[in-house]
Amino acid sequence: MNQEFPNLSNNQDIDFKRILRLILGHWWLIVLCLAIGLAAANLYIRYTEPIYSSSGSIIIKDEESSSLGADAAKLDGFDKFQTKKNLSTEMEIIKSQAVVQHAVDLMDFVGVSYFAKGRFKVTELYKDTPFIVDVDTFYAQGQTFNIRSADTARFRFSYLRGEEEITTEHRFNEKITNQFGVFTLRKNLSRPTSLTPDVVYSFTVHHPWAMVGKFRGSTGVGRASEETPMLILSCSDNVPERAMDFVNALIRAYQENTVEEKTKVARNTLKIVSELLASSRDSLDLSEQKIERFKRAKGITNLTPDFALSRFIDFDTRRNEMALQLRALDSLNAAIGRGKDPSLISATNFGTQDSRFGSNIAQLNDLQNRRRSLKATLTDSHPNIKIIDRQIDLTRKNLTVDIESYKEALKNNLRTVNQEIQKYAASLDKIPATQRESGNIDRVYSIHAGNYQRLLSQKQDYSIAQAAALSDVVVLEPAYLPGTPNRPKPGSAYTMAALIGLTTAIGFIFAKDFLKNTVTDRAEVEKATRVPILGMVSHMAKTDGTSLLVTQKPKSALAESFRSIRTNIQYLATNKDCNVVLVTSTIGGEGKTFFTLNMGAILALSDKKVIMVGLDLRKPKLHLEFDLSRDKGITQVLIGKAKLEDVIFKTSVENLDILPSGPVPPNPSELIMGAAMDKIISDLKQKYDYILIDTPPVGLVTDALIAMKFADVTIYLIRQRKSKKIFLETINKLYQDQAAKNLAIVLNDFRTITGYGYNYGYGNGYGYGYGYGYGYYDDDRPKNTFIRRLTRPYRWLKRKMKKSR
Repeated sequence: MNQEFPNLSNNQDIDFKRILRLILGHWWLIVLCLAIGLAAANLYIRYTEPIYSSSGSIIIKDEESSSLGADAAKLDGFDKFQTKKNLSTEMEIIKSQAVVQHAVDLMDFVGVSYFAKGRFKVTELYKDTPFIVDVDTFYAQGQTFNIRSADTARFRFSYLRGEEEITTEHRFNEKITNQFGVFTLRKNLSRPTSLTPDVVYSFTVHHPWAMVGKFRGSTGVGRASEETPMLILSCSDNVPERAMDFVNALIRAYQENTVEEKTKVARNTLKIVSELLASSRDSLDLSEQKIERFKRAKGITNLTPDFALSRFIDFDTRRNEMALQLRALDSLNAAIGRGKDPSLISATNFGTQDSRFGSNIAQLNDLQNRRRSLKATLTDSHPNIKIIDRQIDLTRKNLTVDIESYKEALKNNLRTVNQEIQKYAASLDKIPATQRESGNIDRVYSIHAGNYQRLLSQKQDYSIAQAAALSDVVVLEPAYLPGTPNRPKPGSAYTMAALIGLTTAIGFIFAKDFLKNTVTDRAEVEKATRVPILGMVSHMAKTDGTSLLVTQKPKSALAESFRSIRTNIQYLATNKDCNVVLVTSTIGGEGKTFFTLNMGAILALSDKKVIMVGLDLRKPKLHLEFDLSRDKGITQVLIGKAKLEDVIFKTSVENLDILPSGPVPPNPSELIMGAAMDKIISDLKQKYDYILIDTPPVGLVTDALIAMKFADVTIYLIRQRKSKKIFLETINKLYQDQAAKNLAIVLNDFRTITGYGYNYGYGNGYGYGYGYGYGYYDDDRPKNTFIRRLTRPYRWLKRKMKKSR
């Protein structure tokens, strides 16, 4: 018989009902893990300091757009310093140390932290503190001081100095001077209540840079989308109102920063224009005085040059203007090459009005301002600094090329003007000397007057621009007061705790099931072997110190299981005169002797003559159940020192005899192989209906294998949670090799109510197990305890699942 058997280690079939029963069988573990997880989540939520997040949104304008409507667009016309912004750079500027420092300076209640100490938790108070600390000088930032109420006007002030607590009493508004500094505590008039007597308050003075670092670490700046110049500013803090205040202060600080950058350029430009205007005013005054003196000296009141002189004056004026522009361009080029302070570089500073220079210089100033803001927090090697440096170099080069190109054009125009001047100069020789001199004086006056008027106009324009300097930042939505914390979130915490508890419980259940290597249910045996299962022997919790239970408790589930096995043996044992039944297992402790005793008793109760043969010659136990001596037994018959009838003993059960093993021989296997053993079996068949042979484990010695030649039925015991799954391979090998006749399996010590719940309702194919739990067996009826009532729905579901199999 060459039959193939399932591979025990590679069975990939998924039994979903078994998985469900496995989980339901450990319902208590799942409930326990869920309870622990939810309790831990409750403690986490209760004692974890909540973190709130507040955010606001702004729009950064650029030179190409305005987000404030038509009226604002008119005001933007006065903004001569508006430049296109790079949002990535502006995001770094907002988070820079300078801007955050400015925001912190705009806030109250940030230099000192106030706390109220409860029984289990410390709460930060912020603006609702009952007292305010005014710090004059302080030398130990981070030191904590405790405040307790003494009476309505006094308080106890304490702190730790090493291991010693120093306590003093003071009045409000009284200056406190100690080793840590000088400060004053005053009542917070915006809060109506005073110090609560049973509450311990405390305060901590922070270094300004510490608060800047704290807020920089909790501040986030991000773009709302790639298509819009909108930025989202956020701050996370354990005090929701402080998070809101800081975001609004940060927006305000950034607005003031953009305005300050613009007004700084305007101030420097106005300073230079004012200096040039004063110099031009002096030159104009001198020209006016010269004209007045000339008129008095010549005695004339009006000088009217002819056309040639007028044209000469016009061209000479243009020549002077172009020469001035060339000098301005040279100065501008030199300033750019020297890397002059960008706030001082302006095209109007040098008399250059060309739009190309104005836009390029504005762009250069903007880049320099951004670099200066980033340099407060970043090093020269930072990628953002390097990007701006490359942009600055490129802008400088483009500006230098434009200046040189413009200078060349001016020089060409200057040569043309000089030619015109020479042409009209010849005509001037014909003009009378007085008139010619008057024209020269008037020409100089006109030049100075034009320069003065132009500078005066520029001063007015930049004065208006300075006064009307607008921020490039539009507040779209100010920060709001957050209502719920970002973390911990009760819903998420409880959900996560439930998932972790459920995962832990199920993971433990499956890990335990995966790691176990013993047989736990009938399904495992049926999947692993084709050897028929003769029946299952139920577990008996109360044995009263005896192994012969079928006679002591005939109405028990265990007795019924042996009756069912007795019935099933009849289909295997076809010998009408006598049937030899051999009982074996893989290792010791699987219940061979227990099974032999009770099987023999249950057969004897059916009015059959039965004898139990103790063929475990190495570790005999069968005789112990009947208080028999080891001095007499089958070994004496095998060696010819006793007769068979002399070593057969009656038992307390009618029709049940026993042939004990006797003294332990040195050669058990050889004795069983001998002809004497054949003679013994032959003689016993003449007197008994059933011969039950109790053998040693087949996995340890060969005695059982030798004795199998006598057996009509071989019963192989598998004990729940004792027999390993690998033992089933031994059964398969016996079946494959046909080493045992009518080989069958009995599942021993199976609990009908187990943590797995697999065995409920299997029985032996004849109704075994259906009545358990319903009062059918007198001695095994479960008590109607509170736990049983609580688990009644679970047991009902398990019964439904059994019936569906």
